[in-house]
Amino acid sequence: MKEDRVRRRYELVDRICYSVCIGNEFQTLRAVREWKELGIPGRLQDELTEWKYDLIWLGAMILQSLRGIGVPDFWLESARAEYTQKIAGADSVSDCHHLAEEIATSFCRMNSLKETRRYSMLVQTVLQTIEEDLSQPLTLGYFAKMLNVNGSYLSNLFSSEVGMTLTEYVTAQRISYAAALLLTTQNPIKTVAKKAGIPDVQYFSRLFKKRTGQTPSQYREMGGRPQTNESEG
Repeated sequence: MKEDRVRRRYELVDRICYSVCIGNEFQTLRAVREWKELGIPGRLQDELTEWKYDLIWLGAMILQSLRGIGVPDFWLESARAEYTQKIAGADSVSDCHHLAEEIATSFCRMNSLKETRRYSMLVQTVLQTIEEDLSQPLTLGYFAKMLNVNGSYLSNLFSSEVGMTLTEYVTAQRISYAAALLLTTQNPIKTVAKKAGIPDVQYFSRLFKKRTGQTPSQYREMGGRPQTNESEG
């Protein structure tokens, strides 16, 4: 029913906003993909125009949510101006689909960067380096040498401030980035693995399945949605 579809769209927008607010790009992309697949209500005859209106509305809802958790207005307004311009320049529904993912994930990353301000300068530098380039080794030894600090000290500092080990954090970021690439590009699995900093494809696939419950190929085929094992009776 139309009413059910409209209600589901609102539920998904709420989920997108929540995922952005907690800085979870993995969940954000999954919710955006479901939102897109539901389609638009069909209020207007021009499908492209309606998608543009819906994208502006989605962006406004995300902005409101981020403002509510204290993200600075100057960040939000700058981002709003940028995505509004991109929406206006969209030439097709496909462009709008890509923009939906781009807008949501860019806000998600913005919120993640805001959160790093509570950490010490050493940990902020580590987090920023990880954010900028996941293809690097990003081991404890790599950071200890880069920052000219004792490895044990850095390890303990990172764990106490972030709540997980450096290795656990890097792995989580690699898998999250790989999941995003699988949903937003047609890159071969080996290319995704390399970009995420895990060039051993077999190891990457095992690690990805361990963390998501799906192989990279299954994850891409399912659009990021979990597989269901409902028995027919």
